[in-house]
Amino acid sequence: MKKTHIGAGLVSALIGVTLLAGCGTGTGPTPGGSQGGDGGDLQSKIAAVTDDQLKGQEISLGRMFGDCEETTQGVTDPAKATNECEAIQILTNKFNAENTWGLKVTRLGGTDWNSYYDAFNAAIAGGQPPNIANLHDYALSDYASRDQLLTFDPTKFGIDIADATAQAQKSIQYDGKTAAVPFDSHAILAHVNTDILGAAGYMDADGRPIMPTSPDELLAMGKAVKEKTGKLLFSMGFPTDDMSWRVFYSLVRQQGADLITNGKATVNSEAATKAMELLSQMIDAGYISTKADYSGSIDEWKNQGSAILVNGTWVVNEYAAMKDFGYTVTDFPTIFGNPAVWASSHMWVIPKQSNDDPVKYRAALEFAKFLFDNTGAWAEATGHNASRVSVIESAAYQKAPNRQFYTDTALKNMAFVPQVNNWTAIKDLIHKQLEEVWFNGKDLKAALDEAQSRVERALK
Repeated sequence: MKKTHIGAGLVSALIGVTLLAGCGTGTGPTPGGSQGGDGGDLQSKIAAVTDDQLKGQEISLGRMFGDCEETTQGVTDPAKATNECEAIQILTNKFNAENTWGLKVTRLGGTDWNSYYDAFNAAIAGGQPPNIANLHDYALSDYASRDQLLTFDPTKFGIDIADATAQAQKSIQYDGKTAAVPFDSHAILAHVNTDILGAAGYMDADGRPIMPTSPDELLAMGKAVKEKTGKLLFSMGFPTDDMSWRVFYSLVRQQGADLITNGKATVNSEAATKAMELLSQMIDAGYISTKADYSGSIDEWKNQGSAILVNGTWVVNEYAAMKDFGYTVTDFPTIFGNPAVWASSHMWVIPKQSNDDPVKYRAALEFAKFLFDNTGAWAEATGHNASRVSVIESAAYQKAPNRQFYTDTALKNMAFVPQVNNWTAIKDLIHKQLEEVWFNGKDLKAALDEAQSRVERALK
């Protein structure tokens, strides 16, 4: 691999670290803008790192996706991965085996995503963060706002950021600076039992689902499935699960609205009211059940209790291999006119280190570049959307199981959450009020007004 150089300025040295109460998300200006700060000298040192200095360097990796070392030991072919954990471990093995400098990436933690941030926050608080780490887009703001992440110009490092999807380019930005390298996106999809949907009259001559395009069409579809098959239209997680909230958020965004707009709470909007009213109609009519959690909703659908499972990109490969009934997947339906669906992403960040070692920073950025270059291998192994347009449109990617059926989601339909600090905590405030409506019969207007008030206080 030819030695490349990193471009314009980096942020200043590491400031104090704190444990974080929640997570934020990011959309912002296009990459490559003014970097600012006083990191020019450090920037020059990173750019001046030589091949000889890189040789034999070891860097630590903080990542989610669980543990799978036994099944991946010595494996360097990403095509052999069967899940997220194996895919990222095999890619790491491949980098270690093939990079020109003999760089070695060692794993620091391999916890599941829901416990990963506790470990990552503890490492930051202890002053020893990994050299490169995994984040979701909704977490970037909290760390970047505390000056805990290196910023850089990816184009100066040989990272073809212009090939990233539009949403990926926005999501790695904070305050006009690039603070991450994109890896993937993941969104909710409609996982279809074609046998049930066909029996209800909603499969076309080409064997593709006929999806609704308005609230009336959605309700008519639910009625047809119930009357002709006795099944639910949708399975989705409600108690202790975010899936139903993600559907609500998608319906809000399809109306051209959001829950936080220009930094201000807009939770009790007409769009949010319409979204909740439609979901309530579906629930009251018996087209959706609120009883199932995440696992329960999958069991409900796999046992052929519903026509469509609302779940993410991450299960496409698994379900494509099923033989129990006809299966396909499609973009989540656009009910309110504007194609939009809840989505998130994985990205790679370079945590600031107390010694600001330019060689370690450079080594970490080389690994980040490798992962960006291999987004296709990751996406084909996991079901997630690749972060690069050229990969999504490639013949190899389109031939992977069902990928051709959610290309619009990968390229155009994704709706990431607003870029605010403590997003997870703010989202929970809203979700709690939705659950009060679904499970305790709370008045919808009162619930949205209370969510509005609580989010306003949180934003202050």
